[in-house]
Amino acid sequence: MQKKTIWITAAAAGAVLILGGTGIAYAATDGFEQDDDSRTQVSAPANWLDKASEAAITAAGGGTVTGADTSDDADHAYSVDVRRDNGTEVDIELDASFGVVRIDEDNSGDSDSNGTNETATESTGTDTTTGQLDAEDAPISAADRASAEKAALAATTKGTVTDVERSDDRDHAWEVEVTFANGTDVDVELTTNFQLVRIDK
Repeated sequence: MQKKTIWITAAAAGAVLILGGTGIAYAATDGFEQDDDSRTQVSAPANWLDKASEAAITAAGGGTVTGADTSDDADHAYSVDVRRDNGTEVDIELDASFGVVRIDEDNSGDSDSNGTNETATESTGTDTTTGQLDAEDAPISAADRASAEKAALAATTKGTVTDVERSDDRDHAWEVEVTFANGTDVDVELTTNFQLVRIDK
């Protein structure tokens, strides 16, 4: 892919640069750093940056442009990075007429395309859309743990239980790891009522 890129770096003091008399805000410190690529084949109008930025900010629902480039990809002519006022970032891809082709959300930890905080989901096991714990991450009571261990050891006839987990698989509700004296282990899969489904070696 061949690109002609303009990167706009954000100042620590939060300075913005107003270009083209359009009132569009660009994060800036030392101005633009343009990657002059003689291979660039996109024929962009002189005011492409203003037009692309305006379209991207509208598509993002407001914010500040932090980077923009032209592209020779078949499905889009421009790509504009926008930081929203809430801190989330999006990459807006536009066609040659500055129409929106797609909006790519930044999934690096703030939020995913549905607005769900991925980091919170992974660390707590909570689905922030519903506010409920994922099935496999729900707390295990002492009674349930004891029942799962008893059923697993009865199925293997030997070994030591080294882990007990809930499962969201359709065919079993519990997974119990049993480790043997020789260091090998198996996963004993159980139903909700601690009945044996299978032993995975």
